[in-house]
Amino acid sequence: MKSVSRLLVIAAALHFSVSVLTAGGLSILFGSHWGSVIVNTDMTPEGRALALPTPDAPVYYLGRSLGCRLGSIPGDRLPDEKEMVRIVVNTLAKQGYLGAQKNVHEPTLFLILEWGELQPRSGDLLWFLGYDPRQDIAAPSGGNMLGPEVFLRNCRSPEVERILEYAREPVYGIIVTAFEYKSVKTEHPIAYWQTRIALPANGKSMANALPVMVIASGPVFGKETKKAMLRGTDEVRQGYVSLGEMEVLDYYEDKAPEEKPAAPASQPEKSQPGQK
Repeated sequence: MKSVSRLLVIAAALHFSVSVLTAGGLSILFGSHWGSVIVNTDMTPEGRALALPTPDAPVYYLGRSLGCRLGSIPGDRLPDEKEMVRIVVNTLAKQGYLGAQKNVHEPTLFLILEWGELQPRSGDLLWFLGYDPRQDIAAPSGGNMLGPEVFLRNCRSPEVERILEYAREPVYGIIVTAFEYKSVKTEHPIAYWQTRIALPANGKSMANALPVMVIASGPVFGKETKKAMLRGTDEVRQGYVSLGEMEVLDYYEDKAPEEKPAAPASQPEKSQPGQK
């Protein structure tokens, strides 16, 4: 029988990138520049009294995921909740936050995770992004009247510029809030800190953006920020490539080389009478 080898042409939807094999290995050529996530961590006086965890001196927690509670739009591809929780847990572990184990490591924190999409032209969005008019040199000072601060708009800090830019479009958001474990089921739970992460949603899917946002923001989890922090995403994207569904577009049949019939085995010569 003739063997037939099929060469499959596979289309892999790299939802935010195109991968290209080069002689030196795998290089990632991104279709667009994502820029930076904006990260803010607010902390209460009770939270400031706590020692920051480290991998050598960890803090143990239990938690709960509320999933996509901040909203979404029809047609967006949402992240798998279990995968999202796994990425958050692994990122927290690098900062010294570890899952509690009953009778081994008792929890002192209770963490709540939620995510979703926030819409522009909202006071809540400015708060989420960490806008503080006291840090905006060009913040309006005369109500609806323009003042001399209008001439200072080009002198704004990169963080304020980015906040105002992101506030004009939908953003993906992630919130992780930490409570004192013992008080979380009482009428007055004690909050310690809240970390908020934002990135513009345009040109992305929630399923691809959120893991990158978490990983890029890892060092800021649970650490108070005096102002909004910018954390780059493109380097993280090179290390976190999410493949979409594989689709067989076409295939080519490549006939294997025909096998030549084997030559018949040579027969030993019969000895003639009288020969040895």
